[in-house]
Amino acid sequence: MDRPGFTLPASVTVPGAGSLVVERVAAASTVLSARASAPLKLLVPRPRGPSVWAYASTFGGGLLEGDAITLDVRIGPGATTLCATQASTKVYKSERGGCSRQTLLVSVGEDALFASLPDPVCPFAGAIYQQRQRIELLPGASLVLVDGLVSGRAARGERYRFTSYRTTTEVVQENRLLVLDALTLEDTPESSIAERMGRFDVYTTAILVGPRVEAAATALIEDTTRAPVRPPDHVRSRLLATASPIPGGAVLRVAGEEPEPVAAFLRVSLAFLVPLLGDDPWARKW
Repeated sequence: MDRPGFTLPASVTVPGAGSLVVERVAAASTVLSARASAPLKLLVPRPRGPSVWAYASTFGGGLLEGDAITLDVRIGPGATTLCATQASTKVYKSERGGCSRQTLLVSVGEDALFASLPDPVCPFAGAIYQQRQRIELLPGASLVLVDGLVSGRAARGERYRFTSYRTTTEVVQENRLLVLDALTLEDTPESSIAERMGRFDVYTTAILVGPRVEAAATALIEDTTRAPVRPPDHVRSRLLATASPIPGGAVLRVAGEEPEPVAAFLRVSLAFLVPLLGDDPWARKW
């Protein structure tokens, strides 16, 4: 039975629709409902405990032209939830000019924590991709939201060869827009995507906000401020990171030449999540 205030979508039988409802029951975060329809798959290896862990994926491991994935997550007061992926989300070539879409809609209850730690999106040559994320935080709610992109199958010469990549992220705190982050990557008559992105093949943003992560956000700002822009010997850095303050948190941006160093940097920067989640979400990946 759905709790008041946690209304599920009218139907999750729509292709690509899914929902996850988590509440704190008997001092443990507990899944009340987890539903998904193809091509979306929703795996919940930890349905109850210090935190709920859920992994979203698609049949075939990627998005085809015309696929539209929508995941609706509702987290009750005091509960903790991790949403992640098992691997990078591949976006396949658009043959007829159609788009592949992903939408994430999340409501985080009072004193709850939501951590979204997906692998980067990997758009193939000719791909058209749109993504929208909207996170609504109730009083005392906390959030860690990671959003990343890799240039494509660089080993096959598909470096920034996709047609269009558009993402929009909104974080609303107590009915007030706190973060609006948008990125559009498309070739223009003046320059290509590859020219504008330079030597970097990986770009990741992490948004941290709320009382359970505010101290870690402050430490990230201090660490990135102290770090030199260039190494002492003036060798060109293979990874750049910066953190900007927002009320009650920070926005971390990382650009790297290769995925592995960026992933390692994020793992260290977000290590504070391990005790909050009850385990290391990166332990089986790196």
